[in-house]
Amino acid sequence: MKVAILTNNQSSFIQPMAFGLKRMLARIGVEGQVFPLGLAMLDYSAFNRVQTGFNNMFKSTLSLTHGGRYQRRQNVSWSEVKQFEGCLDKFDLIVVVSNIPDAFIAKRLNRIEKIRNKLTVPIVSYQNYYLGTRGRWSSLIKDTVNYGGGFGLERYDWYLSASMVSEYPLSKQPHPCSLIGHDLKDANLFIPQGKRFKVLLDFNRKGFEAFRQLQIRALQETNTEYVQLTGRYSISEIRRMYRDCGAFFTSFRESFGLPLVENQLCGNYIFLPYRSWAPSHYINKSLFESGQGDLGRNFIIYDNELCKLKALIRQCRENYYPEQNLANFQAEYPALYKGDLTQLRAFVNKVEVGAITGQSHRLHGALNSGIVY
Repeated sequence: MKVAILTNNQSSFIQPMAFGLKRMLARIGVEGQVFPLGLAMLDYSAFNRVQTGFNNMFKSTLSLTHGGRYQRRQNVSWSEVKQFEGCLDKFDLIVVVSNIPDAFIAKRLNRIEKIRNKLTVPIVSYQNYYLGTRGRWSSLIKDTVNYGGGFGLERYDWYLSASMVSEYPLSKQPHPCSLIGHDLKDANLFIPQGKRFKVLLDFNRKGFEAFRQLQIRALQETNTEYVQLTGRYSISEIRRMYRDCGAFFTSFRESFGLPLVENQLCGNYIFLPYRSWAPSHYINKSLFESGQGDLGRNFIIYDNELCKLKALIRQCRENYYPEQNLANFQAEYPALYKGDLTQLRAFVNKVEVGAITGQSHRLHGALNSGIVY
């Protein structure tokens, strides 16, 4: 079997997921090829090409005064799109690595439906989470005012997910989703020798300034060294900062949050004001029940209280053993440590025997009505 893995060429969470999937497939004897411009190819239309060119010029101008905060979107030509689509018939499976909402908006990845008319192979989504447990996103995506309309579970023939859990329950019908986790552990994510405790603050988020002020006050009053993320970084640069620190402070509620995984792979603690800020990382919770679940031992919850946060900072600093944190992560989140090959192999077998085809997406629309908002 040959698998085409469509991703982007940006410094974001999507590319590490794509190359991690390739590593997982290789471990079960399946050949995967990553296309770094795959999402740009799916995004192509005459209108999008003109709009992207204009937006990139605008962003380049802004970057002169804003330190390059704005990320350019890759533009491709029609001839490149035709060449790309022409080579897809050599593959037995197409995997689109993208997250909510882009994976479902009608005006994004719009060539998915056109490719279906030419090929018979399954087109599968690989995301950090699963639309069936994402609550209001299912209805927001179809909002023509904000997103221009979109799809539900009927867009893809199957779903591969790193996590399915959240506060929202999964309906009890059979769902077209395989929980395969992640394999992010590459040469950039490790525990360096002589690592010491230092705190890394996530990027500031508008509307969450009060949370950040409390964090900084606690760090200053405990004489704890810290550094704050600002501007833009390459994947290797930001992972070097993860290796250099012993704790990561979130700045807002994460839908999934690859940094929560990557920091733990470097032996770090994750500080959160509330459990609800990491819903995709709940453990010991049924998929079919609503509400919150537990978090692993590396998650430090301080209830947004200054005194409690100061006490926990001192405790973690004085008892910092990065190797133990890594062992905790491996034990409590095995599918996020190096992926779930059993689930991945079962999915591949379904494709090989024809249980998942290029027409399977037609069966999934009925599941949309069971999504709890």
